[in-house]
Amino acid sequence: MEKRKHMYWTPCAAHCIDLILEDIGKLTQHKYALLKARKVSNYIYNRGWVLALMREYTKCELIRQATTRFATSYLTLQCMYQSKQPLEAMFVSEKWTSSKYAKKKEGKEVRNIVLKNKHFWPSVVYAIKTTRPLIKVLRLVYGDQPAMGFLYDAIDEAKEKISQNLKGEPSAYKEIWDIIDKRWEFQLHRHLHAAAYFMNPQFQYSDDFSTHSELRSGLYQVMDKLIVDLEERELANIQLDAFVDKKGVFGYSIAQSTINKRSPIDWWNAFGHETPELKKFAVKVLSLTCVASGCECNWSTFNQVHTKKRNRLTTLKMHKLVYILYNKRLKDRQSRRQKLKENEDPLLVDHLPSDDEWLVEDEDELRNDGDDDLDLDVVDGGDVTSRDGSHGSSSKKRKDHPTKDKGLPLIDEDDEWIDYNTYESSLDISSDE
Repeated sequence: MEKRKHMYWTPCAAHCIDLILEDIGKLTQHKYALLKARKVSNYIYNRGWVLALMREYTKCELIRQATTRFATSYLTLQCMYQSKQPLEAMFVSEKWTSSKYAKKKEGKEVRNIVLKNKHFWPSVVYAIKTTRPLIKVLRLVYGDQPAMGFLYDAIDEAKEKISQNLKGEPSAYKEIWDIIDKRWEFQLHRHLHAAAYFMNPQFQYSDDFSTHSELRSGLYQVMDKLIVDLEERELANIQLDAFVDKKGVFGYSIAQSTINKRSPIDWWNAFGHETPELKKFAVKVLSLTCVASGCECNWSTFNQVHTKKRNRLTTLKMHKLVYILYNKRLKDRQSRRQKLKENEDPLLVDHLPSDDEWLVEDEDELRNDGDDDLDLDVVDGGDVTSRDGSHGSSSKKRKDHPTKDKGLPLIDEDDEWIDYNTYESSLDISSDE
């Protein structure tokens, strides 16, 4: 970067969010829910007769293989909760009770998790309510359209949604927010994201647009780095006033009414002709990708082509093979996305590795899955809280919350529940939600 002073680099947003989900998964309630859910899926998917019976009752698969490891975990939890009643019906059915599996120790343990464990389902609900907003951000960055102009706001919106899901008690969501803030501040809190947020008309012209000083500061620093020519930079800076104040074409009714009907890039291409220097800068920033999955796929393709047995390929031959395989994969991926139905999740993938943790039993986990190790209490009708209840306040870039110490709120399984099998059309980044 010292040689190329006019280039930017940012960490992969998808990887950062996956690390956030990983850190959240280490919390007591999440760890408990994931461990028990994996035990149920491991048992069912490793026994053909039980798997067939499960499919007969649930009419679906429990495991939802996604693009990242921890997205897989939490999407599987969502699907498992949606299949709660069919699973309970399966374990009390005559087919199950009369089978040999119902009389074995492992079968009894899994049945007790689904039917009698007073911790399991409330902890699953808690895990879903505290991670679903982050899964939404993951869908955003993995979408077909560039998400650079949306990430800054999406992280804040996810935090606020988690707060709402936990009844707005700072002592409840503080632990989750701290994990998000730690990763955000260290990895993703960059001037580039602030500049993209500022240049996105969907946020610039919204009533709740942030006036935080870091936005202007970040914007000017990005302009200094990306606009090399001084004269062009000055023109773009002067033209910025017209954009902010809705002057000229920016103030036309058609420009304002189509803000949420066009992607930010298309909007700038349609209405930025009076400010060509600023338009060029805005399109450049808003067109940037947030994920490095394309590079990772390319590295993975290299590993498939260059193996221990096939290691005498010439460099040219190897590059040609990688080019063909990688572009075939891109074509297949695009074809699959075009065939997605309205309620299908773009995070899901078709291939489930045979050694996936939701299929293969982990002996260490099986030896250490006792309820006593996870420090859970169930209070007032099966709601989850921690025994220590020691949580502090949370800090957010735009809002401050008072410090309270009330422990985790009660989580009701039926409280404000949403059908997680239905993929939201509102996840389209061109929407105004």
